[in-house]
Amino acid sequence: MKDLARWVVWVLLPLSFYAQADAARYAVTSESWEPYWIVRGSAVSGILSDVMQALQVHVDEPLLPDRPLPPLRAQKQFLQAKVQLECCVSMAWRASPEQAEVSLWSDTVLEAEEVLVFPVGRAFPFGKLQDLQGHTIATVRGYGYIGSEYFIRSDSPDSKSQLLRLAQGRAEAAIIDRVELAYLLREHAELKGVAGRIESGPVINRSALRIRVHRSRADLLEPLNAAIATLRKDGTLTGIVERYTGGR
Repeated sequence: MKDLARWVVWVLLPLSFYAQADAARYAVTSESWEPYWIVRGSAVSGILSDVMQALQVHVDEPLLPDRPLPPLRAQKQFLQAKVQLECCVSMAWRASPEQAEVSLWSDTVLEAEEVLVFPVGRAFPFGKLQDLQGHTIATVRGYGYIGSEYFIRSDSPDSKSQLLRLAQGRAEAAIIDRVELAYLLREHAELKGVAGRIESGPVINRSALRIRVHRSRADLLEPLNAAIATLRKDGTLTGIVERYTGGR
């Protein structure tokens, strides 16, 4: 009986190993980008977490979250194929030669829009990036912004501080993701009253957010694209975003 048990263990271990080998790990950043990634210690939620869980329903291979890591470490993990997926980023954000060399890209999952936000009644005309020339714009320290060669940055440590700075009239405008803006104003008590002191303006930049796939797992592209098409058609992707912005 002991010999039989030992034989079963030796048979099942290789099967378990190969099943796990087919799994794909996706990067999770430890730096919150609410509501896309919401990180509370080891608890991770948010739009992109929900997207990966929804995709799993339609993809046979296990899609497993990696442990939360700082953004640069997560990118290094991808470079070394220790994670094979990253949801969901713009191709322009991973355009360095070493990252581009190992990257394949899914169809668009979501489209992010950055908007100009102004103190109420103080909007200035905007039609092209050059219209930002000489204006003081509230930004988040360490973030890159389209058109930054034209305007004067007024950095804050995070997006909440950025909006408070704008509401206090310490900048002429701010640049922020539209979904992020809606979520922050809805969910953070420290921003109560800010909504009545600022107003959204025009879109300044749009980014197609895609799943980045490591070249070693090119086999995942077709099933991922099919799953993305299904989630777009049945309204799942729209519903996920609306849960975080109050659209439903």
